[in-house]
Amino acid sequence: MDELQAILKTLATNQTQLTELLKANGLHTKTPANTATYTELHGLGGIFSTPGLEREIITTHVRPHGISTLLPKLATVYEDPTFGALTGYSDDQGDEPAQPCDDAPQGFVKACNLTARFGRVQRDTETIEMDKVMLRVSRGDFTDLRLVGEVLGMTDLYPQGLNQSQILNLVTMSELVNAAVRLERRLCSHVWTGSPANNNPGGGYAEFPGLDNQIATGQVDADTNAACPSLDSDVKDFDYNDVCGTTQDIVEVMSALEYFIYTLADDTGMQPAQWVWVMRPQLWYELTACWPCKYNTNRCTSIGGDHQVITDGRENVSQRDAMRRDMTIDVNGRNYPVVTDTCIYEQNSTNDAANLDPGEYASSIYFVPLRVTGNFPVTYMEYLDYRQAGADIALMRGREDFWTDRGIYSWAVEQTKWCYKFSVKTEQRVVLRAPQLAGKIDNVKYSPLQHLRDYDPDNTHWVDGGVSLRSKGTRYAVWM
Repeated sequence: MDELQAILKTLATNQTQLTELLKANGLHTKTPANTATYTELHGLGGIFSTPGLEREIITTHVRPHGISTLLPKLATVYEDPTFGALTGYSDDQGDEPAQPCDDAPQGFVKACNLTARFGRVQRDTETIEMDKVMLRVSRGDFTDLRLVGEVLGMTDLYPQGLNQSQILNLVTMSELVNAAVRLERRLCSHVWTGSPANNNPGGGYAEFPGLDNQIATGQVDADTNAACPSLDSDVKDFDYNDVCGTTQDIVEVMSALEYFIYTLADDTGMQPAQWVWVMRPQLWYELTACWPCKYNTNRCTSIGGDHQVITDGRENVSQRDAMRRDMTIDVNGRNYPVVTDTCIYEQNSTNDAANLDPGEYASSIYFVPLRVTGNFPVTYMEYLDYRQAGADIALMRGREDFWTDRGIYSWAVEQTKWCYKFSVKTEQRVVLRAPQLAGKIDNVKYSPLQHLRDYDPDNTHWVDGGVSLRSKGTRYAVWM
């Protein structure tokens, strides 16, 4: 059990031992944590100290989810990696020989290098005052509350050693999970839309290039900036046509993209390969509504004369329901898994008013390669392995830093007398080794009857509500 888990186990047993635990580890504060700002759970003003409150507390917090659970997470300490690709062979150079012993045409091997960059995201807990967290209003303020539902757990982009069942009764656990929730939100969006253009100059915050920026045309050599068109992804534009419309046929476009990439994998010896289709959940819902009919009658509209196309409504509905239930789609006779990802960027009438009316949305559909021949991973996450700093940290007496989750997250604790707070940071990146085997269809429009709630506080469909502090009430005594 790593150090964070040991600390949390101690907190669950007796939270009042935290001060002694921190002192025993020789804490030293860099930035004083001297003003308590945490959300009080119990005691006067506590959000769960209402008399008569039932034990079960239901969560309405919406969690992000997506492709990150499918991507391997590999440890590394290489800040500036280079990934090579043999991009082809040049045309013949020189003339055909006139005589048997004359020189024949020659040629050159060509290669291209890709690279990757770490992002850096840090989140802090609020400052906690240790000798106040155990306070209760009275004997009627119970600390046996039970969480119904979960607030973490659908992305793998958060520290795993946190006990969600304790967030209603232990302030420190509540603050740790609070920081993890906000860390998860940001990392999930970076998987798709991360861009180093958003980095802070000082390096305190950095975004790694997301998949939307890597599944692209215009690939270049990392060392010379020479164009590498053989590494370009297949990028198509649906031009804000409706996913179930007729101006552009979604079956035609997705089939063409899949056929191009699948054939390329065949022709370059990359088979057997594995892909997944990835899109926002409501785009998937709308797509499945029309895919069976469109797929089963593809190009049938070109039949002229007295010919008729007859479709079985029950069969179409059955196929639609199977697609939604099994999360798979048939394209060109091949069955692929589908991943719905709420962290893919979505356009709407606010951020794209020139192309969308209220109630209309647009986003992209992605065809992402996971593995190629030899079970070689070509899309995966890498993280800076903080375990490798152990020898140096051991020499820093009087400071407490520790890692969790196989070195993915680094933690620090700041303490000023009885006040303390935790900071957690991680440096990760998503690596796409074979962008030529990836594709996307941009600007696919859909108009759902009702939009789902969203995980992102910046999204118009995100809601919360409630309070972070309750009134402490009024009491009376002769000495007041």
